[in-house]
Parts: sequence; C-alpha cells; structure tokens
Amino acid sequence: MDMSLTELIMENGMCDTSWWDNFTKYYDGVLEQTDGYVDEPETLICELAPAQTLKIEFHPGDTVYFINDKQAACTGGHYNIQVIPFKELLNFVKDKQIFLLLLPLAVIDCQDKDEAAQIISNVLQNIFDKHLCSQYAGCIVNGLMSG
Repeated sequence: MDMSLTELIMENGMCDTSWWDNFTKYYDGVLEQTDGYVDEPETLICELAPAQTLKIEFHPGDTVYFINDKQAACTGGHYNIQVIPFKELLNFVKDKQIFLLLLPLAVIDCQDKDEAAQIISNVLQNIFDKHLCSQYAGCIVNGLMSG
C-alpha cells in the first residue's frame, strides 16, 4: 500500500488534529520563529526500569526522547529514531502505553516484520477498531524497517 499512517487515519475519518496542536502548544509561525520548539513543552516522565527513566518532550515541530536525562532520539529537524531493536521493545508489550511511547524508536529487521506487525496490531486494538489495526500496523512496520 502506498499510504502513510496519517493518510490512512484521515481516510478513516479521524483527522481532527486540533487536540495535538493544543497539546504541543502549536501556533502559526512557531516553525519559522523557533524551529518548532517551545520553552515549556508538555512533558511525560515515566520509569522504564528501577534505574531507567524515560522523559518525552512534545514540541510542535519535534518529539524529543530522553533516557536518564540523555537525549536518545527525536522526530524533528535533527531526525534520529530507530535506536531500539524491536526485540527489546517486547519487554514492554504488557505495558501497552510504554510500548506505544517507545514504538517510534524501534527498528524492525526484515525477519521480524510479520511478528512485529501482529504484535503492533494487537496493541492498537486497544485504541482503534479491530478491522483497521492490521493496516495501521503495516504502515508502522514499513516505517520502522531497517535499511
């Protein structure tokens, strides 16, 4: 399929992004004026393990991931994701929220493609209608494939 996840979501009538604009403190001109960063971004902090903390800053033009206060990845202009092998993400599959928060950081090897699609589809069923999840999972997997 030659569609992005965003296009699929829009095609299925779930395209109201005003909540995201509000959450990230988006305003007209933020990308030009501050490169998409705000001084006080919405921030999520949670424990991954007893000595490992995940912090995610949500800016209008970037999502920045920190593990133990060291930047691990980002989705903006200095795009750097695919830093965690998908197999390591399986440690968090029981905590679906952590799994989904870390999913953009995953890299999926070709031999794990089908298993990853099934696992992601199963997790997405907690959010979306079941009949949409395999399509969404397929888009996600294609975006996270290595090489």
